[in-house]
Amino acid sequence: MKFMIVDDNELMRKAIIENVTDKNDQIIECKNGEAALLSLNDFNPDWILMDIKMKGMNGLIAAQRIKEIDPAQNIAFVTSYDYEAFRAAAKNIGVELYFMKDNLLLIREKLEEQELPYG
Repeated sequence: MKFMIVDDNELMRKAIIENVTDKNDQIIECKNGEAALLSLNDFNPDWILMDIKMKGMNGLIAAQRIKEIDPAQNIAFVTSYDYEAFRAAAKNIGVELYFMKDNLLLIREKLEEQELPYG
């Protein structure tokens, strides 16, 4: 799979890579939503794993812009914030998967259960 990991914390990006991806996956790291948008077309990920609260463009705004460009793009939020308002905003944008950072091992299992619209 091809993963775009979007988080402003480098250590968290590394933890997500270590716990979610395997050696055959292609990975690109982005430190905020702006970087994700700039890398989107060139990398064409199967999944974008994105934090919500980041410096610069946050995950909610980035996800909304990505979905405007490509409504079929698979995005999952990986966050420390279990707020109903964030979950509702994610669903409204079209982001169905919402993971807590304290359970990274669950992410790969859930992603593999999803049918990818391409790839």
